[in-house]
Amino acid sequence: MNRTKKIRGHKKIQKRIQSWIEQNKTINIADFLANKYCFTHISFEPYFNISNNNSNIAEPKSKTRKKIILGLEEIYNNWKIELEKLNQPFFLKIYLFEPRISKSQVICAIGEEKIEYYESHFGVTHNSTRKSYFQNILSDEFSWKTSLDNDTYSEKVLLNPECYNETTLDAVHSRKLLKKLNKKYNKVEDKSWFGFEEDNETDYFFYVPKGILNIGEK
Repeated sequence: MNRTKKIRGHKKIQKRIQSWIEQNKTINIADFLANKYCFTHISFEPYFNISNNNSNIAEPKSKTRKKIILGLEEIYNNWKIELEKLNQPFFLKIYLFEPRISKSQVICAIGEEKIEYYESHFGVTHNSTRKSYFQNILSDEFSWKTSLDNDTYSEKVLLNPECYNETTLDAVHSRKLLKKLNKKYNKVEDKSWFGFEEDNETDYFFYVPKGILNIGEK
């Protein structure tokens, strides 16, 4: 079992967080209008993508976590001002994963199709009355809903990782993982989900719980 790495160089990390905020707090309106959506996520080292890579780097804590959360709100607030100038309905929400804060992001969209997509993208949500650590950090103008934060595994991909360009999953590792998942979790039948709908074959998915997703908007 890999030991969790101790994070060093917090002053450098604080500077990276501030740089990330500055780079992301303004929407490129031309690209946004063309694509009808925009998002930002944690994209600085050492926290970039740690939740997806089975990293042994610990999730951000204390001052670093607080600065990231406040940065997400600053980005949200700036985007809200820009979106309101468009004079059309828009989608704008902050997504805070608990405890996997490194997955957190802000997403906005316009247009009926994109708005409907993002409204349902993170699954079933529930009005939240639970108190989380970040609610003492963020503005009380936010209203919150919660959903589940799951890791999702496709049986089809695990059986044939090479067919889906899953370079991090060699055949031996993926079959071992599939065996473990079959022992511990129920699989759910569904049509192909990873963007391979063209084969029109049924796939099975394992949903491994990792925590809570908090979805907020002002």
